[in-house]
Amino acid sequence: MKRYFSFSLLIGVICLTVSCNSGDSIKAATEQSVAQLQKAGINNMENDAMFAAEAASANMLHLQLSQEAIARGVSPEVKSMAQKMQEAHEQMLTELQDLSTKGNLVLPQTLGNEHQEVLKEVTSKEGIAFDLAYIREVRYLHDQLLSRFEDMAENGVSMDVKQYASRQLPLIKQHLEQAEALEKKVQ
Repeated sequence: MKRYFSFSLLIGVICLTVSCNSGDSIKAATEQSVAQLQKAGINNMENDAMFAAEAASANMLHLQLSQEAIARGVSPEVKSMAQKMQEAHEQMLTELQDLSTKGNLVLPQTLGNEHQEVLKEVTSKEGIAFDLAYIREVRYLHDQLLSRFEDMAENGVSMDVKQYASRQLPLIKQHLEQAEALEKKVQ
């Protein structure tokens, strides 16, 4: 009986660990942030926490895509853009990490599920197909980032989150314009 109970407990722990690890890192980080903030008596931070987690995952995605483009890109323009993206998104992620420490927010350490799929899709390509996929994703992702950052600059609860989002807007707009121009050039 004792052995059966121990075995059942072990199976339960393994199942719980596997189910927890199969979740989305953005959702998990958001939930941890909200729990920490509520414990500290700070409420209504769900959107700010979700934004911070999404922004961290997006920055990590841009870093990984840029590293791939620098290493595997065919076009010198793609490699040049990737280098600029890498430097900018490293800075954005560093600022976000500082904000998260100050603001008691949890950031994911791995890409969110959607971002993992984007990375997998782009890196499955070779040669010029890779370059085109990279450019399209950079444009699309920056278009999404622009909308989300504009929203948070206007509607964030935390002044630190609002200021972070506002500071990043010119850079995101610049990246979007660069990606759009390069996409038109290669088509």
